[in-house]
Amino acid sequence: MTPAEFKCQRETMGLSTKWLAERWKVSEYSVQRWERSRQLPQALETDFNAIVVEFSQRVKEAAEIGGESIIVPRTDREAPVEYPAQWYRAIAQRAHEETGIRILFYGDEYEPPEESASWSDGEKSD
Repeated sequence: MTPAEFKCQRETMGLSTKWLAERWKVSEYSVQRWERSRQLPQALETDFNAIVVEFSQRVKEAAEIGGESIIVPRTDREAPVEYPAQWYRAIAQRAHEETGIRILFYGDEYEPPEESASWSDGEKSD
């Protein structure tokens, strides 16, 4: 994976260099350096590729669930611990591009449609 491919994919998934640095227990500068000019170490590239696969799977699941909307976190406090809120919003955006599904924030004052998809569990909400 080239530095440009790494950066583009990271940005597409809504992941920050800070988040990856924390996950990999390295400095943020190291992540930035891998994006500029250095090859990502093999163990980290393997982990990153696993994240890419999971991202793609979640996009596919969100698109397949159907319904009229998908609910996403507005902030990291509303997001599950595993990934930042941007990750879930990026998944929803990709599903929206593929299916036209509406994207809604948790906590917004609205009447959710009966067939809303939830980003957190991959199931239709009740």
